[in-house]
Amino acid sequence: MHKNLRTALAAASVAALTGGLLVVTAVPSTAASAKYADDFNGDGYRDLAVSAPRAVVGGHNWAGAVVITYGSSSGLQGSRTQVVSQSSSGVPGASEEGDRFGAATAFGDFNNDGYADLAVGAPGESTTAGSGSGAVTVLWGSKAGLAGGTALSLPPLALLNGYGSSLTSGDFDGDGQDDDVAVGTKTDNSVFIYKGGTTKSGTLGGRTGFAAKSLTEVISLAGGDVNGDGIDDIVVGGNDNDSRELFKQSLYVGLDSFPSLEYAGDVAHGQTAAVGDVDGDGYADIVTGHPWDQRSSMAGTTLGGNVSLTFGSANGRDTSRPAVTITQNTNGIPGTSETNDKFGYAVTLNDINGDGKADLAVGSPYESIGAAESTGSITVIPGSASGLAATSAYAYNQGSTGIPGTAEGGDRFGEGVALADTNGDGKADLAVGGPGENTMDGAVWSLKGRASGLTTTGAVSFGAGTAGLSTSEWPEFGVWITG
Repeated sequence: MHKNLRTALAAASVAALTGGLLVVTAVPSTAASAKYADDFNGDGYRDLAVSAPRAVVGGHNWAGAVVITYGSSSGLQGSRTQVVSQSSSGVPGASEEGDRFGAATAFGDFNNDGYADLAVGAPGESTTAGSGSGAVTVLWGSKAGLAGGTALSLPPLALLNGYGSSLTSGDFDGDGQDDDVAVGTKTDNSVFIYKGGTTKSGTLGGRTGFAAKSLTEVISLAGGDVNGDGIDDIVVGGNDNDSRELFKQSLYVGLDSFPSLEYAGDVAHGQTAAVGDVDGDGYADIVTGHPWDQRSSMAGTTLGGNVSLTFGSANGRDTSRPAVTITQNTNGIPGTSETNDKFGYAVTLNDINGDGKADLAVGSPYESIGAAESTGSITVIPGSASGLAATSAYAYNQGSTGIPGTAEGGDRFGEGVALADTNGDGKADLAVGGPGENTMDGAVWSLKGRASGLTTTGAVSFGAGTAGLSTSEWPEFGVWITG
């Protein structure tokens, strides 16, 4: 977990990964790190990055863009946004068809200057490594917000494909100074870590890599301090296409001898993962989301999808406590498990009610509401001393009182979710993406956290056009949110 979030509750949600390639030692920094790893303009409020990887930029379909929504005393506001693409001043490269800039993002103060930065993946980018090799750009924070960027150097792989399709960040070397970036590739099982430094070079403070055990493809990354040793660990998700084991998730713990990471066993299967201290014991736990319907060839699936909790301990995974799997048929969870709900498609952890325990928000973007199909919903499952409190769960959709808009077929409300305290009151607010809203223009909703949980009172929403995006050719604004 980011050093500046660890004392708050070990509650980060995001996204990362590697095994012995290249190491460059960083020069120690004396600069002040950002108060919050997601405060891009340094005003003391957390910000969000909302992706629109299919956005048309400069006439190029699927070029992609990222919309920064800045926090304030009143939370998120559609009038306080910044659109960044490869056509923006100072950003390396050019907006081209199929780049999908923004398909993955991760935040952190990577150069230790007191402003949070944003790593952005463009997995469709063509480079000197080949067509569709992929690329990662770091956008630099400043008093004025994100300004300019640096393309990270590509790793020395003979074949490179989809680089930057998964990202996460954290203090993986435990230096307590700056954040590091982890990047996954669909080429094989490689994960690369760029060590934070004091410069804006393409390797930051150095780069190293590792091979994820028993995987042929990396699809997701999540970071956090699972064993409580002050060094962030990485949860790597991927597929072993050789053995047909899909959506496997494994824990790699950071060691004192960075950049070494040690395989610490598999956790529950899932398409995505989030890391946070659900039970408040000082060790971050791992939640995986597995949205796929039951199939004999895919481990861990259930009708309609599920989420699973793996507990953390001083040894990494707490093997004395079995993983807990929750579906919409679990007692207390609203709704019913139905084919293609995709419960668990998106997961995020943070402390909504200020009790020191991370709460879970789950997206079910293909949930039907009445006769409207693929409308979507979100479910909140509070954290407790015994884990996720399913009997205290509650759910919202666009038909819920106070939620702006109307529940319509194809909205996919809940495909993107992120929990971050954007108004500075000490309680995490929920951002929800609905990339199918307004015929796939997309929209984002913000619900505030309270001591009693999320509230729809004062909920706000804004669409792609309001945020400053072109609505040509279905940008699907809100498909991915980092905060």
